Amino acid sequence: MEPVPEQPTAPAVPAPADRDPAGRDPAVRVTPLAEGPLLIEGPVEVVMADGTVRRSERPVVALCRCRRSLRDPFCDTSHRRRARPRRSDPEPPD
Repeated sequence: MEPVPEQPTAPAVPAPADRDPAGRDPAVRVTPLAEGPLLIEGPVEVVMADGTVRRSERPVVALCRCRRSLRDPFCDTSHRRRARPRRSDPEPPD
């Protein structure tokens, strides 16, 4: 018996139940954290500047905004290791 060659799979199309009443695909939820990353409900694909694609299958993905991550574009919590200087109260005029 000969093996059957694999067929390329088509991109997943949301089932009609996954669409809103207007027939649109469900929105992706993005939550920006103060002093932290963008949380995106996954899975996600990120297209890099050089055209490569980075994919994550996690249910929630953190994208770095501080540019300190060693796992760019994904957050590795590097922002926690470098404290930002606090704003001091302005000195009253003399």
